[in-house]
Amino acid sequence: MITSIRTAAPTVEADAFVRGEGRRRVSLNDYRGTWVVLALGARHLDVLELAALEESFAADGAVVLAATPDDWHQVASTFGDEPVRFPILTSVDETRRVTLIVDPGGVVSHVGLRRSARETLAALERLLVPVAIAA
Repeated sequence: MITSIRTAAPTVEADAFVRGEGRRRVSLNDYRGTWVVLALGARHLDVLELAALEESFAADGAVVLAATPDDWHQVASTFGDEPVRFPILTSVDETRRVTLIVDPGGVVSHVGLRRSARETLAALERLLVPVAIAA
């Protein structure tokens, strides 16, 4: 599922765990029109790092999604009491830790291999600089 920059984002659709909600189906296409940070192969610590910076991502106009190969029940058990508000897509067949930043048009603008949430936020902010200058 790893993709290159300047290519269409992969098709990702899965059941998602969202704290306080029931099981629901989420697709990356649901977020077309906004910047998306998609953490594939996310581990527990990756999700918690993203959650700690979620407000910063939102301030930059991006939504965060995490995806894990774990099943929905395992994710619900692991994250049920954690301060994670964004959807965690379950049973996604990607075990490598890769973070994609997808632009509002659905094009991959950044691919980060094993990057921290802070590094991903910095990459997003670098991508947004030309947009802010042009406006």
